[in-house]
Amino acid sequence: MTSRRGILGGVTFFITISFISAFFISYFENITFRESLYSVFIMFTTVDLLYVPQTPMGRAITLITLYMGMGAVLYTVTSVASMIIEGRTNMIIRGIKGGIIRMKKEKNHIIICGYGMTGRYTLETLKKDTKKYLIIEQDPELVLKLIDKGESVIQGNALDPHVLEKANITKARVLVSCLKENSDNIYLVMTSSDMNPNMIIAAKANDEEAVSRLHKVGAHIVVMPEVVGGKQLASAILEMEKSDDLSAISSKKPPLK
Repeated sequence: MTSRRGILGGVTFFITISFISAFFISYFENITFRESLYSVFIMFTTVDLLYVPQTPMGRAITLITLYMGMGAVLYTVTSVASMIIEGRTNMIIRGIKGGIIRMKKEKNHIIICGYGMTGRYTLETLKKDTKKYLIIEQDPELVLKLIDKGESVIQGNALDPHVLEKANITKARVLVSCLKENSDNIYLVMTSSDMNPNMIIAAKANDEEAVSRLHKVGAHIVVMPEVVGGKQLASAILEMEKSDDLSAISSKKPPLK
């Protein structure tokens, strides 16, 4: 807030100095105000004099205008830089806040690895029955948004065993692997099953070949989102074909958010 006020103050001061200087230069040099104002702005932007003052008073005003105008520009630039630094500082503070959340040791909880579309909808459903969950997400911007929402989240790579240890994986009851790549999900299932063989492991697969591999390396539940979505779509089509009343189908649509 302070930096924004500084920027506004610097711009206001710059404009004020420009108009006052243009008025006096116009008066003493006997030129139009428009020519004088244009000359002042050219002087600030290029450090050059479009109009060379002919009177001692005009020269004095030009020098004062130049120094004060450049000071206003420097002040404004400093305020802009301060606002950028202030914004980064706020991000760091929020990151520290997230670090406090990360230090909380959960037990008998659910770990969601990857907060993409699959991870988000999986968690939204699980949250109806449990409040013990922890999200592992690598994207720092997404982590900050989750922290702002009050979610328990760890910023880091779920493939890193140290990150899984911070999530207290040895005390978890369920781990859900929703990473983008099949190879990452397979590796995560292998690592997590070694670290805690007693928990339930669910994973997302992008193709049928990955389904069998994920089961082999320790996943208890494997789902292909495309298959689930395709089956739901087909079921809806078949139901609509069997129904004579389309309004009955339409009424089953979930409300728009």
